[in-house]
Amino acid sequence: VDLRIGNSAEVVAAVQRLDVDLGVIEGPCHESGLQVLPWQRDALVIVAGGNADLPLHVDLPTLAAARWLLREPGSGTREAVEQALLPHLHHFGRAMQLGSTEAIKQAAAAGLGLACLSRHAVADLVALGTLRILDTPLPPLSRQLWVVRHPGRRVPPPLGDLLALPPEAFAHGSATR
Repeated sequence: VDLRIGNSAEVVAAVQRLDVDLGVIEGPCHESGLQVLPWQRDALVIVAGGNADLPLHVDLPTLAAARWLLREPGSGTREAVEQALLPHLHHFGRAMQLGSTEAIKQAAAAGLGLACLSRHAVADLVALGTLRILDTPLPPLSRQLWVVRHPGRRVPPPLGDLLALPPEAFAHGSATR
């Protein structure tokens, strides 16, 4: 089993080149010719450093004025965060771009800004108290995770079983988007 990690654009490109059996991405797939199946919903939370000088409940003007720690363009996480937050904040007042979720977590823990990340991804630092989840007036935030496969590539049953994929993911088939 070969596991590779990359942003959504890199994962989709690897699936298109048939470099991998399938990909799991955290944002929409904009490429045609691939089969894209919804996989799981992932809860997103807004976090700040455990020592951040912010109240636990943060209003929209404070969120809009904050420095945001964001993934790079091409990242499904970046796209999901923009789709979740920009309808409410209208813009990010200030932003710092980082190349991985881990870098964003560490920067937020160091007090460099706010981040909107997967609840699962931040659970370790929240448990340690180096990050805290902020209460906001925003509706519950989440993103759809997707499985992307090339219709010419058969998904090995153990991989499909691991991800609990529906039967249509295993067979050759027509591409959907």
